[in-house]
Amino acid sequence: MDKSMETQIITDANGEPLRVIMDYQEYAKILEELKRPLPAPVKVEERNPLDWYSLTESAKSIVNGLVALASREHMKEMDKPQPNQDRIKELVSLRDEALAINRDPENFMSLPRMEEIIAKYSPILLAEKKKIP
Repeated sequence: MDKSMETQIITDANGEPLRVIMDYQEYAKILEELKRPLPAPVKVEERNPLDWYSLTESAKSIVNGLVALASREHMKEMDKPQPNQDRIKELVSLRDEALAINRDPENFMSLPRMEEIIAKYSPILLAEKKKIP
């Protein structure tokens, strides 16, 4: 069975060449003829196709949890006879930060960005929950 593939030229809408898709052996042969070294292989970590969905769900859940917790605790603090103004500022800031993350669709388009959100805000959510009497 012949495992070689046909060389393809990918073009843009105007017909201008953008890239070439070719068999690796053919590519290696061209580099050899040009007396150029093969580039070092790059290990590509294959992700589970469901990672995007689970990370989106986790990141949104954490961010929405922060919004809900900060809003609820803000209202509780405001109902006190002498509200702690520093705590109110902290809660408003946390809520606004979480809302800004939630409103920016770019935050939910990349796996690394969602992993950053989860890593940063999950401990904050847990710490805030522990502050609740």
